[in-house]
This record gives sequence, C-alpha cells and structure tokens, in this order.
Amino acid sequence: MPVSATEAWLCGNRTFELSPQRPFLLGILNVTPDSFSDGGKFLREGEAVRQGIALLEEGDGVDVGGESTRPGAEPVSAKEERARVIPVLKKLRKERPEAFLSVDTYKAEVARAAIGEAGVDVVNDVGAGRWDEEMISVVAGSRVGYVCMHAGGKPREMQKNPVYGDVVADVGEFLSGRLGSLVAAGVERTRVLLDVGIGFGKTEEHNRALLEADWSELGRPLLWGLSRKSFLEATRVEKGMKDREEALDAWNRYLLSRHQPMAWRVHDPLRIRTAWGSR
Repeated sequence: MPVSATEAWLCGNRTFELSPQRPFLLGILNVTPDSFSDGGKFLREGEAVRQGIALLEEGDGVDVGGESTRPGAEPVSAKEERARVIPVLKKLRKERPEAFLSVDTYKAEVARAAIGEAGVDVVNDVGAGRWDEEMISVVAGSRVGYVCMHAGGKPREMQKNPVYGDVVADVGEFLSGRLGSLVAAGVERTRVLLDVGIGFGKTEEHNRALLEADWSELGRPLLWGLSRKSFLEATRVEKGMKDREEALDAWNRYLLSRHQPMAWRVHDPLRIRTAWGSR
C-alpha cells in the first residue's frame, strides 16, 4: 500500500496530517549526562524546561529522552530514567497545555508514567517493542502515537561490526513485521510511524542505502533521525562541505525531493525551517 500525498498520524485524540512539502519537526531534548551531542547540557529541570519550550516554539513538538542511545552507551534503570524525564514532561505540559510531547524510551514503565502523569502524545521506542515485552500493551491500551524503530542491537554493542545480507531488505522486513505485530496487538496503523534507525547498528554504507531506498511499500510514513550523527561527516568530506549541518541540509533536501509524508527528529528546528525558506 503506497503512502498517499498526505498521511494522517493519530496521537491520542489529535490527528496530524503529514505532508510531503513540510515534514513534522520533532525537537530533541536529552536530559542525560552522556548523549553524543548535548549530554549534560539540560540535566537541571529548569534548563531542560526552557530548552523544551524553545523547541516547541521553533518546531511542532519535543521528544524528551532520559537514557542515551549513542553507540557504546550504558543503560540506566527505569527508576533513574523516570526521575530524569517525568518532572520535565509534567512541567512542559503545565506550561504549554496544548504542546505535542513525546517520550523517547524503550521501557514500558517509563512510557506508562509519561502517558499517565504527563499526558504525552507519542512514545518513541528505539527497541520497537522488543526490548520490553510490556511496551506494546502499554501503547495499545493508551492510544498514543508510536514510533517503531529498527536498531541493529542495543547501544552498548550495536556498532561492533554490523552485518546485513541486504540492509534495505532486512530493515524493511523487520519494520513490516513489527507493524503487523502492533496491529495484531490492537495498535491502529494510523498511530504508527516507522524509523529505519540511521546510525543504530549501521555502517556509513548501510545508512546511505537506507536513505536512498524507497519505503513507500511499508504503507506508513517514516520518522528520520539524522541530526548531528557521525555518518554526516562522511558526506561532508565526500562533498567538500564545511560542517555536518551542511551535510544534513543536503540529505534533508534529498528526502524532500522524494515527495513523501514524513517527520524529522532534529536538534535545531529553527535552523531547519530557515533552510526550507532558502530552497
């Protein structure tokens, strides 16, 4: 089933129409000490809330995470992750009642708390419901939106010699299978976005193949997470660009040229919007 010109994304009681012309911008807020780009910058609740409000004003929503998923990262307990993200999410909900809030977690306990205590609209799960067997039931019971991502292993070991028979076919089969499992468990298709997991257990060649592939047969829009990732350095060098941001702009322009509904998870929504204005 090909993706249509616009595609609905149901999140709780709200519906968002994803457009090929203007991707949905989900700002990244890491309340962690060790994330690859902004680790430690927003550990204090006040700083995190101010950054979250800024991201909301610049983009369409904010994705709050309390555990780094960079390559080699060590896991944290659900208790610690809850202590990091729930106060921030609750304060953001209080300050901006209509804000679009997402929690970046693969733990059902954290997702359940974020839904029940902060009313998040989306659960962004790098584990695709495989790393915590209760996650799918939490999502199905709550009717929130859900991002289902492919990862080639958990962060601690995922970049240790990732190997695929055919990365596009393998990732496509995985996402198609997970989407089927979600629907069978009671999660409506229209609540799901898919994520091929750029940089999550992939080489530079794998990432490029995934970016250039046609994913329309999956039947759901993709969320792309490219912002500031290390694979952009290869593009920068190859194209003689000045920095990773310029490389990101190039890939974003390429994705826009595919004319498919999508969402982007980004560190700097305002810069991305400015880049659109210069197209």
